[in-house]
Amino acid sequence: MTGKITFSAFMLLFSIFSYSQSIDCSKFKNGTFKLTDPKTKKVCIITRKGDKQTEKMEDADEAYDFDIVWIDNCTYTVSPTPATAARNKEVLKAGTMTVKITKTKDDSYIQKATVANNPKFRRVDEVYLVKEKNN
Repeated sequence: MTGKITFSAFMLLFSIFSYSQSIDCSKFKNGTFKLTDPKTKKVCIITRKGDKQTEKMEDADEAYDFDIVWIDNCTYTVSPTPATAARNKEVLKAGTMTVKITKTKDDSYIQKATVANNPKFRRVDEVYLVKEKNN
């Protein structure tokens, strides 16, 4: 009887772990993305290529550059470049942001962001892939 219970428990755990698949974030490592701040409704356009990310608000002229370090397939850190930090001290105060992609869809992903210098900062956003226009 103990053997049947152990076997049943093992099979239950095995089936649970079998269904939990890792997500593939590779298509979101490079490209242009759109993020809308839920409070202000302002739209930020994010361009990510390799280890660099540029962010620009739709209604602003200035863009800010950041260094990206991928920790794993779906987690990366974002740190302001020295030039960005020199232009905007507020960005420097925030420090390094860690972003974890928790769910992917065809044209978007859900991210959870935390900031090293502000443990209370936690934000979850849906980020949309901006498709390139074909000429």
